[in-house]
Amino acid sequence: MRKKGRITKNREYQQVFRNGTSVATRTFVLYQLRNNQSENRVGFVVSKKIGNAVTRNRAKRLMRESYRLCAGKLRRGYDLVLIARPAAAKMNFMQAAAEMEKVLQRGGLFSVADT
Repeated sequence: MRKKGRITKNREYQQVFRNGTSVATRTFVLYQLRNNQSENRVGFVVSKKIGNAVTRNRAKRLMRESYRLCAGKLRRGYDLVLIARPAAAKMNFMQAAAEMEKVLQRGGLFSVADT
């Protein structure tokens, strides 16, 4: 994922948390905020409640890859923050991809042509 497509600064995360809207599934929480740019920016959050470093890194890799597969179908111009819940630590890739699609669908981010 290119740097231009990532949320990197704490104040950017805080802005999305404060001003954005959220939707949730049992595995992920999605915060979204319109950014009026030509492409989406995304940030991934996995807290220490999820498990040790190995577990957190695995959850983050699953989230990144699941998002990457859906990214081409999404509307443009949003800042997205995806937060893993404890159930994310126990899932395989197919479950992660299905949950990612579900949370993005609930957020209304899929473009009209692809729904």
